[in-house]
Amino acid sequence: MRQARECWTVLARKASDQVQHWQGQIAQSQSRLAQLQASLQRLQRLYDEYRERQLQPQPAALGMDGQMSQRQFMAQLLQLQQRVQRDIAQAESVLAQQRKSLLQAEAEHQKMNTLAEQDARAVQRERARFEQRRLDELAIARFNLRPGH
Repeated sequence: MRQARECWTVLARKASDQVQHWQGQIAQSQSRLAQLQASLQRLQRLYDEYRERQLQPQPAALGMDGQMSQRQFMAQLLQLQQRVQRDIAQAESVLAQQRKSLLQAEAEHQKMNTLAEQDARAVQRERARFEQRRLDELAIARFNLRPGH
């Protein structure tokens, strides 16, 4: 009488490990994306503050050098915002790919679990048929051993 194949449970466990791996990767990517979005908001607020300062009447003490420095700083803030926006787009792309990989891993896990369950049911049916055959043989033997037969 055959036993359930271990390969299906091993493959199901391996697929489960892949699901967990991708879930961890997605969690890390979501955290990174949240950090990038928070950085972008901080940069935007800082830029807005400096723009407001520039719109207000400037004291004469700031001078041309001060105004130039402020404009350069604002230009650097805009460059940083653009860089963070590119990083956000890249992080979103990576996250989308990871989600796709997670879906594939979950499908593979489900498939392996199904195969393992099918194999276990087949083994159980085979055992039940074997046991029924033994009971039938025992009943026939009893019948044949009956007195007067």
